[in-house]
Amino acid sequence: MADDKKSNNKFIVIIIIVLILVALLLGVAFYFMTKSPAQEEAAQMQNAVTQDNAQTGNASIGASSSGNYMRVGSIYQLDQFIVNLLAQSGRRYLKTTISLEMTNPELQNEIVTKLPAIRDTIIDVLSSKSLEEVSTTRGKEKTKEEIVQRLNEFLVDGKIRNIFFVDYAIQ
Repeated sequence: MADDKKSNNKFIVIIIIVLILVALLLGVAFYFMTKSPAQEEAAQMQNAVTQDNAQTGNASIGASSSGNYMRVGSIYQLDQFIVNLLAQSGRRYLKTTISLEMTNPELQNEIVTKLPAIRDTIIDVLSSKSLEEVSTTRGKEKTKEEIVQRLNEFLVDGKIRNIFFVDYAIQ
């Protein structure tokens, strides 16, 4: 009789464990099969931007770290930059390597021709920044946007869509 109760108890425990595992598996499956509202909203916004670009025939131009890296265009790699940052006390340096994303590959010839002006513009923008501006994510994004805007002011054969900081060190 005592053995009968032990086997019934073991059987009940096994059934409970199996039911818990099944419930967990169903919960995980449900989680992965449904999108959160934030993910769904982001997907709808991306579809709207894609449809808008297809209708107007334009690609978005401007620095955006949240851009779709699957669609990165032609890249032109610049040499390293080392600039003094604005600092009230002591010397602070920014060492970075930048790549330019072009709207079309034909822009590369113009970039090569205007390389001194491009480097000068980038140095001007970077050296006008303080340590606080270049050390935050938002500050880096604003710096990227400013560089893109300033470079696009004098480019004719195409535009810079985005820039990428390939190396980035502050000392």
